[in-house]
Amino acid sequence: MLIITSKQDGFRRCGVAHPAASTEYPDGAFTPAQIEALRADPMLVVLEAEAAKAELTDKPMPAADMIALARLAATAEELDKLAEGEIRKTVLEVIAARRKELTG
Repeated sequence: MLIITSKQDGFRRCGVAHPAASTEYPDGAFTPAQIEALRADPMLVVLEAEAAKAELTDKPMPAADMIALARLAATAEELDKLAEGEIRKTVLEVIAARRKELTG
């Protein structure tokens, strides 16, 4: 399962208007080539459902997925939640940079 979030509500890619809200798509909804195009598009954040749900378990979410979520965060509170327990320097740097963008 994929979870896709668009940075612009209604942004179209692969024949789908992607909402700004995270949306789940079942396995097989996109071809491997389409998934590659979705992942490459800077307007979309594409996560494997398992990675997105990892924060609910003891397994840490992959750094690339955490960075993507940090870049999408709209509030300092969202960033605080992402930073909780995070120890990876690269992820923390992206969170700090996004916080600076949001707060000026």
